[in-house]
Amino acid sequence: GLMSGTSLDGVDLALCEFHKESNQWKYNIIEAETIAYSQEWLDKLSKARECSGVEITQLDYDYGQLLGKICLDFLEKHQQDCDLISSHGHTIYHNPLKNYTLQIGKGAAIAAVTKKTTVCDFRSKDVALGGQGAPLVPVGDALLFSEFDTCLNLGGFANISVKENASIKAWDISPCNVLLNALALRLGEPYDKNGHWAQKGKLIASLLLKLNELEYYCQPAPKSLGMEWVEQNIFSIDGWNDFDVHDQLHTVTEHIAEQIALELIRCNSYQILVSGGGAHNH
Repeated sequence: GLMSGTSLDGVDLALCEFHKESNQWKYNIIEAETIAYSQEWLDKLSKARECSGVEITQLDYDYGQLLGKICLDFLEKHQQDCDLISSHGHTIYHNPLKNYTLQIGKGAAIAAVTKKTTVCDFRSKDVALGGQGAPLVPVGDALLFSEFDTCLNLGGFANISVKENASIKAWDISPCNVLLNALALRLGEPYDKNGHWAQKGKLIASLLLKLNELEYYCQPAPKSLGMEWVEQNIFSIDGWNDFDVHDQLHTVTEHIAEQIALELIRCNSYQILVSGGGAHNH
């Protein structure tokens, strides 16, 4: 399995084995690794939303070729093989309210390079059926982590999967690492390690109020977020660029924590599995 998150940390790969015991799915992670992007690919993916139709089509195929090569290198390095490759790709556009989502990294290109059965394009059918197409994880959470009543992922966006009787419901809570990393970049680093810079900052009460009052937080689930929403609703806040970056980081961290806490209380969550890069943030 491989994917690339909104925060552009790199390509995450996991070679996994699945089997059933007493009608319950079990898993074993054989090897796992994150392959960092070169500066060239960081630039390409971070600017992809500005590409023309022809350019994004070319990038889709080129990125698929790259993912295929990364898969082969990974398998060779660990002297392993696989039955199939499941590739999420990298999200460029996501706006289910207008019935579209786009993840690049052409599955046909991956299959051509690796000569392996490749499964891809996981979100499109759900969006076409009127769903959000995000978060992606609730089925996996239900089948693999049934001992938890709630699974919380702190990725580019914070999202949650919650058991509701015999079903599971999932939605995006708030922006998470996409905001923190964008601010850290202004200080010259790809992310704020352990929240060190955020800890140095001071709370901007007026900004926190504006963030917490965003309309999205009043909307019922299921719901999902994309970079389009961040640009339109957060980076456009009046006076956003007037504040010290450390203070922005401090305030955004507080905002993320408050929104997560509100959802966990609302869902009456106690047994919680926390995952994602943000889980390592002190």
